[in-house]
Amino acid sequence: MPGGDLASAPPDAMFHSEDPAQPLHDADLAAALVRSHGIARRVLGCDHLAADAVQEALVALWQLPEPPLQLQGWLVRAVIHRCRHLLRTLRRRRHHEHHAASAHCDLHAGCDNPLHAAYAHELGERLAAAVAGLPAEQRAAFELLEQGELDYAGIARVLDLPIGTVRSRLHRARLALQAAVQEIAAAH
Repeated sequence: MPGGDLASAPPDAMFHSEDPAQPLHDADLAAALVRSHGIARRVLGCDHLAADAVQEALVALWQLPEPPLQLQGWLVRAVIHRCRHLLRTLRRRRHHEHHAASAHCDLHAGCDNPLHAAYAHELGERLAAAVAGLPAEQRAAFELLEQGELDYAGIARVLDLPIGTVRSRLHRARLALQAAVQEIAAAH
């Protein structure tokens, strides 16, 4: 179809070779599409993304002013380029999402899985709510211990309590927090 307008051509016109020595049959096109999808699936590891890559390559093919001389080779090469582009895009998105999530939550440091990050963030929120829900005397002892600067004797001095009372308050606080964590785990 040299010099022809693809938009006005019949939908299947671009898939048939004008050179009678090299006819391109629908079976050849179907084989090229299956091969391209298989390559995309191996590169991307996902059927949905592979279908997207093949579709983007077909759209690019449709927009060409003239069909390529080697349609099958062009299609495979175009699909590989689309796959590489999708991988770069996904890698950038994961990077930005990870940094956005880690700015709010330190519980999942070093983990690239967004599901783990979301779970850790939810766990942190629920634990903070559980700590806030502790009775004031247990919360005070627990928060002093959590800061990591004081041992039991130091907490007892700050709160002006016997060391045994500090230990029992911390024990009850830990039991309440442990129950909260088990509740969260049971929900997932």
